[in-house]
Amino acid sequence: MNTTAEQPPLRSGIQGHLKLLCAPDSRGVSSLREQSFRAPIHLSKPHWEQNTLVLNVVNPTAGLLQDDRITQEATVARGASLLLTMPGASRAHRVREGWAALEQRFTVEDGGFLEVLPEVFIPQSGACYRQSTLLRVEEGGELLYFESLAPGRTASGEVFQYRWLDWRTDLHIGKTHAARERLRMEPGTPSLRALVTQFPTAYYASAFGVSPKFENNTSALQSIHALHGEESWVGVSPLAHTHGLGIRIVSQNATAMRDTLHNLRRLLHEGLGRPPADLRRTTGR
Repeated sequence: MNTTAEQPPLRSGIQGHLKLLCAPDSRGVSSLREQSFRAPIHLSKPHWEQNTLVLNVVNPTAGLLQDDRITQEATVARGASLLLTMPGASRAHRVREGWAALEQRFTVEDGGFLEVLPEVFIPQSGACYRQSTLLRVEEGGELLYFESLAPGRTASGEVFQYRWLDWRTDLHIGKTHAARERLRMEPGTPSLRALVTQFPTAYYASAFGVSPKFENNTSALQSIHALHGEESWVGVSPLAHTHGLGIRIVSQNATAMRDTLHNLRRLLHEGLGRPPADLRRTTGR
């Protein structure tokens, strides 16, 4: 999924990276065995909640600018549990030419657990942005992966004014290429006009749940289906020949999306039989 050949020569853009390996230490506690990062990425001090290592990935800058390239890679080893969060909204700004890009690779080994839970992505007026994500889950590994997209800076009346977005996601479970998602959004195209007809300020989210516990789990499917309503349209389906679930959400506004994602996360954790880790450090720890 390396798109280097397609990228224009860097002029003033930054090249940031994040690389992590989460594995049990000598006590069996999930810890960062390896970590490497470069601006604009910054890591918070990890903490533990519900036997899960919680790590906040922060971009303290205003967001991605023209020709910025960010790569993120995380591996969770057998017996480790990691919650990777991005607590602040990600943003892409106007470009004159070229684009900003994020490339992600997440790997979960047999017996490992990874949850990726970023805040919403906000493309601003004139933005061009490409994101490619590769998810690899070994048999016996567990993954919860979320991503969400705003139509723009809605509080400023800026809705669907970006130039284009290109999101590419591939999920491999064991030896099976379980899912491929390609999302190309350009304001004024028929597909986007159809969406705006229903929800003028539509928010979009995509999620995957992978675990042997989801195989033939009709209770989890029914509970997620029940989230569908007037303010949020929710669809869920098993991924063929695997124990994975694919979920898509379209919501009227940010509040409806936030509430739906909160409930979806709770239901997915219930399906796994594990309480969700708190996103913030508990007082006194």
